[in-house]
Amino acid sequence: MYQRMRNDKYYRRFYFQDSFYVQCQDIDSLSLIQFDRSVEQVKKIICHPVFKRAKKIIAAGCGDSNISSFAVKGAFEYYLPDVEYKGVEAIELSRHYDFEENESDTVALFVSKSGYVLRTIEALEQCRRHGVTTVAVTDGKDSETAKKADILYYENTPKGDNNAGLRTYYVSIISLIILAAAMAEIRTGESKLEELKVQVIKYHDAFFREFEKISDFCFITAIHWMDKEYFSFIADGPLFWSGKFIQAKMAELSGDVCAVSDSENYRNTNYMMGSEGKVGEIILLNSYETNISQVTEIANAMIKTGKREVILFSDREPKELDISEYVQYCHVPFPEEKWNFLAPLYVYLPGAIFAGFRHTTIGEPMFRGGFDPLIFAPTYYSPIDI
Repeated sequence: MYQRMRNDKYYRRFYFQDSFYVQCQDIDSLSLIQFDRSVEQVKKIICHPVFKRAKKIIAAGCGDSNISSFAVKGAFEYYLPDVEYKGVEAIELSRHYDFEENESDTVALFVSKSGYVLRTIEALEQCRRHGVTTVAVTDGKDSETAKKADILYYENTPKGDNNAGLRTYYVSIISLIILAAAMAEIRTGESKLEELKVQVIKYHDAFFREFEKISDFCFITAIHWMDKEYFSFIADGPLFWSGKFIQAKMAELSGDVCAVSDSENYRNTNYMMGSEGKVGEIILLNSYETNISQVTEIANAMIKTGKREVILFSDREPKELDISEYVQYCHVPFPEEKWNFLAPLYVYLPGAIFAGFRHTTIGEPMFRGGFDPLIFAPTYYSPIDI
């Protein structure tokens, strides 16, 4: 692990931007390309009668794919208010889930980039035994998941570097949101996809106007936080799942311990942890949330009582949110309130960028050096290496 240099002038972003950072940048160009690719694929399957009659939708997967299943709940609630939607972990669905006697109007979505994840396949087989219509949401057209499912929803991801799975996470999110909108079209007879694309473009443009500023902020903070030993991520509601995704990237990239909690559980558990000065706190807050007062109260207590440094990723200034203590603030755009279910498309990127700079600034190789360096060449060079 590198030690922090005494003079910050030796740090230049260029030296610390690795292949994972390129993935973060690639979401910019991938966004609208993938929208059209997903629409093309969803139109091939949406005429299946189950999408029109479904009364319940279950979505499951493992790892990042499972997180995406939970993150898109708001989109299904928006487009299909008469349909019950739930994200379920594959391990629960395969072993512990209580199926109803008649599941003929239930659709189960199995999200898997490769299509070869054994637990996801096991969950799919369990659903089929109970009469559930199964849909493989995958890039693996010839995989076991695709072959065993009743319907293949091909994710159709453009070729590119998917180590640490950031691009593929985006594709899963947008594919599932588009499916929700397409189901609403055939059930209501009203156009949904065209308006959705307009709103995705609007949110995309707003977010990526801030991308360089966000990257600069994350790079500087990664340098100043090189001595942190633990990280804690606080997010409520749908944003909690973005926190879970960022936690996974921290583990894969830098190997850091990163706890994820909603504000209520933080108050009851994480707040009581010691480690003064060793914990870096990260808060993701949308000003549309109804519990802002609780989050801001916690933020003030983190600093004043817990003596912790805090990053705030939010669409509003700390003073506008009644945060009286000093926090390091980074502006992050969110969609308009009506379209807030689109937030999972990009809101994980600031935390992911930070995780990327964290692993390069401390000199920790991605996946703990698990790749053979003779096959996978180093993806970055620091001033210390040079």
